[in-house]
Amino acid sequence: MLRDMLRRMLGHWPTQSVLQVSYDSAGMPSVSTTNALRYTPVYRAVTLIANDIARTPLTSSDDIATRLLAQPNRFQTGYDFRRSMTLQALLYGNAFAVVNRTLGGDLIELLPLEHSSVSLDVSGMVPVYKTQTYGDVPHTSMLHIRAIGIDGMWGESPINLCRTSLQVLASQEQAQLEVMKNAGNPKLAILHPSALNAGARQMIAEDFMAKHSGAQNAGKPLVLSEGMKVERISSTLDDAGISAARRYSVEDVSRIFGVPTSYLAEHSANAYGSMEWLSRMYVDACLAHWFAAWSSEIASKVATLGSTVTFDADAITRPSLAEQMAALRTGVESGVITRNEARARLDMKPLAGLDEPIVAKNMGTGGGTSNIGTDTSAGALNDFTS
Repeated sequence: MLRDMLRRMLGHWPTQSVLQVSYDSAGMPSVSTTNALRYTPVYRAVTLIANDIARTPLTSSDDIATRLLAQPNRFQTGYDFRRSMTLQALLYGNAFAVVNRTLGGDLIELLPLEHSSVSLDVSGMVPVYKTQTYGDVPHTSMLHIRAIGIDGMWGESPINLCRTSLQVLASQEQAQLEVMKNAGNPKLAILHPSALNAGARQMIAEDFMAKHSGAQNAGKPLVLSEGMKVERISSTLDDAGISAARRYSVEDVSRIFGVPTSYLAEHSANAYGSMEWLSRMYVDACLAHWFAAWSSEIASKVATLGSTVTFDADAITRPSLAEQMAALRTGVESGVITRNEARARLDMKPLAGLDEPIVAKNMGTGGGTSNIGTDTSAGALNDFTS
């Protein structure tokens, strides 16, 4: 009974792995929204975004909305709720949760739904969500987190839109797997000095595969007779070729989801700036769009009219300690912030006597080229800091 309740509340539980690989008519691995997570760049990109959306502090001027987002229902924390909803939107294009209210309109909980169990009916004057669990749900009672879509009402799956690029990635992964199955042996041609019939050629090929394919046969010597020779057949995907192709696919995943390649563990072609610059690029090019999607839906469907909903991304964009110290020193010496305000930025307790602004001598109102300055009188300093 409890299991059935959880299934209704949290959506479908698959009875078998959703990451099984299928192949299309051309023999290439098929990439779908259900098996895309088996490819590590995709897994890294979508889980990184989902985890960062979930861990970023979210506040609202509506106290009830803030409480509900911290504990959306009886079975999930706010972190789990936002992570799973964002992950569904990244993979399938849409994520849904019913906004459950009392008859008086008071908020009770947010009930997540399986994405495939919801459809949107826009045939009437007012859009209505049709669900398998709760029947027709008004659009004002459905929290709908969506990826970009053509009509703005329904999100499109990035996996489906960019299937071609991801199928190239899948084919490269499969090719690399086959190479490893063959103990890393390159493609070879075995040359016989005389003409051989089909049966003899087949027997030589099978004998070679039996003795030299597979990890257990790695390093075994190849012994030839009857004047046979071995030549290696080059391939565009050999050695550096496969590595370059896989790097390009990682870059494609970066372009699809807006995650910097450095965050996907691809370092070979990156020119690093500061950590703050890299994290801000990630926030601006990727997370900010999902922050806006969440904020607008919460403000429209959960919070009271006119309430604000804010994501605090400071924890993500926080620079390294050395960069923070350099910036704070500049702020303190210029009198912009006090030393205790600088300590607060570092999560340190204030100290007595550090609440007054100071100005470095070489930054006096009269300028100067040394720490002595040309106008460092008490009156000038007071004028500068007042």
